[in-house]
Amino acid sequence: MILYNITAIVDNDIDTEFKEWIHRLFLPGLAEDELFKSQALLKVLDSPNEGVTYCLQMIASGDKEISLFQQNQLPQLHKKSQGIWANKIYLFESKMQYIAMY
Repeated sequence: MILYNITAIVDNDIDTEFKEWIHRLFLPGLAEDELFKSQALLKVLDSPNEGVTYCLQMIASGDKEISLFQQNQLPQLHKKSQGIWANKIYLFESKMQYIAMY
């Protein structure tokens, strides 16, 4: 299994709008597609960054699901971050492989 993470560093002035959009529209759409085993939005409590830091985390069976997400759903997030949220949000992605879970 792979944990696919998108970290979003969000300016304070769009914090509520970003959080609501992810929570009410983006995540339910992902859940509907059933591409991932689970998806969650987390807030980083001790972030050293200015603004608010969120992590959108999805658990995938493998790289295929992540590639499909990157082709089909991720462009929505990039469009908003480059459009109405331009210069107010910074995104970066990471993939982590589960080695052991207890």
